[in-house]
Amino acid sequence: MQVFLSCVLLVFCLAGCGFSSGVMAVAPDTYAMTEERAPVLGGGREANRLVLAEADRFCRQQGRASAILDLRPDGDPFTPYYPTAFDVTFRCVNEAQAKGDR
Repeated sequence: MQVFLSCVLLVFCLAGCGFSSGVMAVAPDTYAMTEERAPVLGGGREANRLVLAEADRFCRQQGRASAILDLRPDGDPFTPYYPTAFDVTFRCVNEAQAKGDR
C-alpha cells in the first residue's frame, strides 16, 4: 500500500511540472500559446519543441501550415534554469504563403 501511495504522489508531482495555455485566437488566422516545462521534464528546450509542434499540429488540422510571427523565451529569468517556457504567436496560412511564394 505504501508503494502505491508513493507512486500516486509521484504522478501528481510530475503532473504539475508542465503547463500549456492551449491555442488562443488573438486576431483572424492569428494565434498565440505558451508552453512551460520544469527542468526535470526538459525545461526550455522541451517547451520550445512542444510550442512549435503544437502550432504546426493546430494549423495542419485546418489543412494549412504554420507561419511563426514571434517566438520568445519566458519564465523566471532569475533562476539558473531560464528559460523554462516559450511563447509563440503564429498564423495559419496556405502552403504557398508558408514557403514564401506569393
